[in-house]
Amino acid sequence: MANGMRQIVLLLAPAAAAILVLSTPMIRLVYQHGDFGAHATTLVSTALFWFAFSLPFNGLFLLLTRTFFSLQRPWVPTAISGINLAITAVAAALLYSPFGIGGIVAATVIATAVSVVAQIVVLRRQLGRLELGRFVWTTIRVTLAAAALAGVSYGVWYLLDQELGRGLIAQIISLGVALGAGGLVYAAAITLFRIPEAHQIWRLLRRRAV
Repeated sequence: MANGMRQIVLLLAPAAAAILVLSTPMIRLVYQHGDFGAHATTLVSTALFWFAFSLPFNGLFLLLTRTFFSLQRPWVPTAISGINLAITAVAAALLYSPFGIGGIVAATVIATAVSVVAQIVVLRRQLGRLELGRFVWTTIRVTLAAAALAGVSYGVWYLLDQELGRGLIAQIISLGVALGAGGLVYAAAITLFRIPEAHQIWRLLRRRAV
């Protein structure tokens, strides 16, 4: 389970980073056609921006929930999910007025993060060590690598967007090259940081390639 937690952060943190910096061009490319105009793109990209923060938490929440089921304690994640709904409702009511749709999505992020913490607290009491120190150290390195991905991806996209314009093919090239460049930087960074879970993935990919 502990290894799975680190793997989830390793795989979902870069996805979250890419969405944070490129949510608007992503939505523009996929949806902004016909009646779906620039205003709709702004609304949806705002929601997607805030949702990006919840990606790692959602992954951890699903893994930890399955851990409780494997321990034959399904009532624990069920109770925590009920608390999750209550927190979401209250936070959304408080945040919608000042932040609009972003406040609603931010409420789900807050609720999911609280739920993950609650699951970890309960599991730690039952299982003992969860290798949380190693998890934090991996998360720090992954966050730095994801930040590098975000910077490179946005920089490449911005330069290509300025040069190529907003035609459909131009957007595909700008976004595709930006994500590809960011992905390469992330892969290099997690390898340079010697993250064990990254080496697990490389070994898996090599076996599948063979």
